[in-house]
Amino acid sequence: MGSLKNEEEMEPIGGESSRDAVLYVNGVRRVLPDGLAHLTLLEYLRDIGLTGTKLGCGEGGCGACTVMVSHYNEVLKKCVHYAVNACLAPLYSVEGMHIITVEGVGSRKSGLHPVQESLARSHGSQCGFCTPGFIMSMYALLRSSELPPTEEQIEECLAGNLCRCTGYRPIIDAFQVFAKTDDAFYTNTSSSDLQSGEFLCPSTGKPCSCKSKGLNGAETCKKSTANEHNYEPVSYSEVDGSTYTDKELIFPPELLLRKLTPLYLNGFGGLKWFRPLKIQHLLELKAKFPDAKLVVGNTEVGIEMRLKRIQYKVLISVAHVPELNVLHVKDDGLEIGAAVRLSELLQMFRKVINERAAHETSSCKAFIEQIKWFAGTQIKNVACVGGNICTASPISDLNPLWMAAGAKFQIIDCKGNIRTIMAENFFLGYRKVDLTSGEILLSIFLPWTRPFEYVKEFKQAHRRDDDIAIVNAGMRVFLEEKGEDLVVSDSLIVYGGVAPLSLSAVKTKEFIIGKNWDQELLQGALKFLEIDIFLKEDAPGGMVEFRKSFNT
Repeated sequence: MGSLKNEEEMEPIGGESSRDAVLYVNGVRRVLPDGLAHLTLLEYLRDIGLTGTKLGCGEGGCGACTVMVSHYNEVLKKCVHYAVNACLAPLYSVEGMHIITVEGVGSRKSGLHPVQESLARSHGSQCGFCTPGFIMSMYALLRSSELPPTEEQIEECLAGNLCRCTGYRPIIDAFQVFAKTDDAFYTNTSSSDLQSGEFLCPSTGKPCSCKSKGLNGAETCKKSTANEHNYEPVSYSEVDGSTYTDKELIFPPELLLRKLTPLYLNGFGGLKWFRPLKIQHLLELKAKFPDAKLVVGNTEVGIEMRLKRIQYKVLISVAHVPELNVLHVKDDGLEIGAAVRLSELLQMFRKVINERAAHETSSCKAFIEQIKWFAGTQIKNVACVGGNICTASPISDLNPLWMAAGAKFQIIDCKGNIRTIMAENFFLGYRKVDLTSGEILLSIFLPWTRPFEYVKEFKQAHRRDDDIAIVNAGMRVFLEEKGEDLVVSDSLIVYGGVAPLSLSAVKTKEFIIGKNWDQELLQGALKFLEIDIFLKEDAPGGMVEFRKSFNT
């Protein structure tokens, strides 16, 4: 292991001495040698014999490689647990963390964990290839939840896991026994409290009298989907983990005491891996390696290197740079560091919606809805805001919203100079943004919306969950009262999937400003929108008529 230096023989970053890279896997301490920067976490796990974690799509879309990552969060002062796609996670990105695979959850030999037992009882596994990923997604949700999760949270945590055998229903049934709304275990009502003729509804966890005879003759609830099957539903009392003899793996005490240090490691083909911990060290690295790729979740760069065979020589992990991880609520808006994960951003949006005036959070609500369908939970747990912005994909789900909501981007150069640019002026062309080789995106500022200002999202894809957009959009309109009328004072409409970059409907904006907000305005705006969003018959991506239909 080396350190950041000025020449081939350089001094350690910031004068800090380097030391062994350490990783815990299923409670076992492992030292990571130098030279493995080209490996993913999945490749490493399978190399050491933990083959329960599967390689499926290799691009974070199927969830077969899901594992749980745990680390101590200095800001929250507690251990955090979350699911990740091991196929994309660079091995050195989890240095100083604890990885739990399906082997560390439970086994037939040592005893099945209740999550595994429930899935087996509900016939939720057929070929079994995807099963470890489903187990780990559910296990990570339970470990990270302070309260029993809701049915919606359970379904959301499984959105990044695909199965070609079961049709998903037995899997959902198996895991919903852990939901707080699915069993009397999580209610104040027990079976002994029920009145004669009442039945405990599996759908709500409350007493009801809508019972009927199921297929097997047993009394069930009409609201429950369980009577669609030829087997009895699994109740929480049956999945008591009585066969589970091992205790849950604790977070290794060594990692609680161990402080992160900057890393400089190498990989195959001369690949260099850096992990700076301060913004000045990051800027020094960027000055020395202007073509270096900055990574947090590696959800874009990892796919390029693995599937597109693009060879990057220098990777800089910016996940632990404090200045890039700020998430501050201010009087006039929200400051978001470029390295903030999408799952963290989602939590913050939900928090401010509950705490601030309703008119201020219209854009936050739009982002919540768009992020919900953005990708699976595993991707949202690692993918960062700045990475999605700077990739500048023409079908990015979030960039049209940043533009429409009037967001501002703060950019810093290698000398520490900071400039600010409006999001609508940041995107220059296909995967091209207003950044020089010596600049990085520092943070995003999202202003609160004003009274009578509304922001709305739109996305159309082949499937609702975890799919790329065919067409998407971000729209904002600001209305002012003039007498009894509402007049459009300002607006911005941005579409993705219709051009090499997120495209602003300029003529439509000019048309609607100053006009009354009514049905006549809408019909007129649609005509200008056809001019703004013009797709040729041979436009890349095809489906021209289909895509046009969503613009109007």
